[in-house]
Amino acid sequence: MAMKATDGVVRNEGGVRAGVLDGSPEQREAVGDLVAATRALMRAAAATSVDVEVIRRAEASILAATEELGARSRTRPLRPEFHGPATARDAGPETSWPMFVHNPLGIPLEIRFGEDEAWARLLPNPLHEGPPDCVHGGFSAHLLDCMLGTLMQARGSRSLTASLELTYRRRTPLDEPLDLYSRIVEIDGRKTIAEGWIACNGERTVTARGVFVRVDRE
Repeated sequence: MAMKATDGVVRNEGGVRAGVLDGSPEQREAVGDLVAATRALMRAAAATSVDVEVIRRAEASILAATEELGARSRTRPLRPEFHGPATARDAGPETSWPMFVHNPLGIPLEIRFGEDEAWARLLPNPLHEGPPDCVHGGFSAHLLDCMLGTLMQARGSRSLTASLELTYRRRTPLDEPLDLYSRIVEIDGRKTIAEGWIACNGERTVTARGVFVRVDRE
């Protein structure tokens, strides 16, 4: 069953969310819900036009919540298990892998996998704006690095981005569905070359070519 979250991303409730590295399942679920609510708050704060008095009351409430949540902190956000994307890939293209469930700064994606490809859909909102009514170019780079890097991860490869070359072909609009793709082009020993793109209404707006190097880790 699919559910539209408060951040506008459609989440597959049957999606793979395995890999508890820290925190109980209940706490991880609660933090994920809190992060989704935080994204909704960020969007509301960025676009609000309510009276100043209302803004100041909201500010005080947010500061109080910040103090309460910060009373005991981890050094890093919660992380999923490394093999989660590979588990989703093995389960087939109907199963999605959710990105940045526990980190409000990341742009959330539900990534699906084929054998050597991955795809996702995003509805960008005002928080992603760069030039007027357009997605920020840095966010486009972030999205494509995620698409390419997660495809490496889904194939079981612990790889780092060695280089990422982007071409901005036309404007990427806000408030319109974007299709994101990545695929493997070549594998040569520890080096993998992959390419990806962002498309709107069937037209590619940004393309990327990345070189990834597998790293050895016990």
